[in-house]
Formats: sequence, structure tokens, C-alpha cells
Amino acid sequence: MTNKEDRNQKIITIILVILVLIIGIYNLFIKKEKQEKLDTETISVVKDVDRFFTVASCVSKYISYLSVDDKTSIYTLLDNSYKKDNNVTKENLYNYVTDVSSGVQFQAQKMYSQNVAKNIVKYYVHGYMETDGMDIVGTKSDYYVIAILDEETLTFSIIPYDGEMFK
Repeated sequence: MTNKEDRNQKIITIILVILVLIIGIYNLFIKKEKQEKLDTETISVVKDVDRFFTVASCVSKYISYLSVDDKTSIYTLLDNSYKKDNNVTKENLYNYVTDVSSGVQFQAQKMYSQNVAKNIVKYYVHGYMETDGMDIVGTKSDYYVIAILDEETLTFSIIPYDGEMFK
């Protein structure tokens, strides 16, 4: 009997060890994936200076393409879902984007961020378009835009925006 009891006790111990391993693996991998759900409802002010200037640089690049009337580059930078939803083509491009005169500078003033997907962040940007020139008195006008950064592929896209959040 003792031999049988020892064998049964070993079997119970092995089953318990296997159960503990299964629970440990579940907690490590499966439960962790469920916790990583993104909060896509939260929109917060961008306080990270590096991120602020990175996004501002993306918007400035877009503005520079607008100021030199580079339709191909502007069309490429527009967000694909925006182009699809509005049937934007190179021919009707200026019906959907603001025409910008040459010699303008963009200065970002305020920015909000929203996590859209795992590595995709949407930035709502408010800034000023400043016209400078030797014969022109500098003027400032409000400018609003949405920049979408894909942190995995290190790319960005632009969506024209009316600035509703900032008003």
C-alpha cells in the first residue's frame, strides 16, 4: 500500500505543479494582453517637449509643401482614410486643404494627443501661420491641423482640421 500511496502522491504533486504552471502562463501572457487595451477616449495636453517639436516639425513640412504648391507631396501626406472618406484626388486637392502663400512660417502653440491604436497617436495642433518678408508687414493667423504619427513605422499623415477643440 505504501508504494501505491507514494505513487498517487507523486501523481497529485505533478498535477498540482502543472496547474500552477498553466495559471502562471495565463497570468503572464493572456491576462497581460487584456490589460494592454488602449484608452482611446482620453485626450491630453502634450507636455513632452521632444514630442511637441517632432509633431510641429511634421506640420511645418506639410505647410512648406502647401506654400510651394507641391500637389504630389501634399496628397502623399494626407491621411489615407481622409482621402477615401472625402474622395480627395490631386485634381480636387485644394477643395479640401487650405491654400497657403509662399513665405509663411508655422509656429505650434498648443497640442493635444489621443492614442488611436497601439502605436498610432493623433495630435490636434493649434498654431499660427506667420507671413514674413522684406516688403510685407508680418501677420499672424490661426491654423489648425491634425497630425497622425505611426510610432512603429516612423511615418506621419495630416488631416485638415477646423480647430473645434481649441475654440
